[in-house]
Amino acid sequence: MLSISIVVYKPNFKTLERALDSIFKSLSQNPILLEKSQIIIIDNGNQRNILDSTVSTYLDKGLQINIVSSVDNIGYGKAHNLAILNSLSKYHLILNPDVILSSDVIKIGLEYLEDNKDVAAINPKCFDDNNKVQYIAKTYPNLLVLLVRGVAPKFIKNIFVKKLSKYEVRKIVDKDKISEIEIMSGCFMLCRTEALKKINGFDDRFFLYFEDFALSIELRKLGKLMYIPSMKIIHLGGHAARKGMRHIFFFISSGFRFFNRYGWKFL
Repeated sequence: MLSISIVVYKPNFKTLERALDSIFKSLSQNPILLEKSQIIIIDNGNQRNILDSTVSTYLDKGLQINIVSSVDNIGYGKAHNLAILNSLSKYHLILNPDVILSSDVIKIGLEYLEDNKDVAAINPKCFDDNNKVQYIAKTYPNLLVLLVRGVAPKFIKNIFVKKLSKYEVRKIVDKDKISEIEIMSGCFMLCRTEALKKINGFDDRFFLYFEDFALSIELRKLGKLMYIPSMKIIHLGGHAARKGMRHIFFFISSGFRFFNRYGWKFL
């Protein structure tokens, strides 16, 4: 019924345990769902022994978990594709290892997809660990908002607050309104597996960053992308600019690839 892929690269294992615990609680709302769901953890960091130890408790609880190990870091999208393209499920959840699910998020999401056949994928309402709203739904990006959002100091962001608000569809998110969106964040994408397979999953030319933007655009050719505010998650990550020069390099190079593929927008 449901497959869940999680790509890890030298993760914080306490955070991963929180994520797995939240998945277990969410799936446990329906014993049949728990029985028929599978989690695929793709290990991009060659840490199989620690992962085996981490998941053992959840295997004992009834979670179906399969670990796929990669000798090298093959990238975020390509790693998820190992699960997506081999999945036999009806629905597939692309999930970050630092995302904590509310107990009813999967139930709400699957019921919505069952009732709305024209929807290809859905995104939830997101908070950080301090219960502050994170704006993960987006419109098509332009260079200005990406630079301001990523590296500009706060006083510069205040100057461009209207452009940032439009990019982050804050009117939709702040009003808790079910709405169609253009771009979904890859931290949580609940999709129809058939749709993911039709587009061959992620474009694996993106090593890290912007692969979720590209996937969103391709999925929209097959159905709607919807923001569902009654679905709630906590995301503990993000903020590429705060992760050092290596992540900034990945962000910039993937950004160029994305705009070259789908069209440049400067303002």
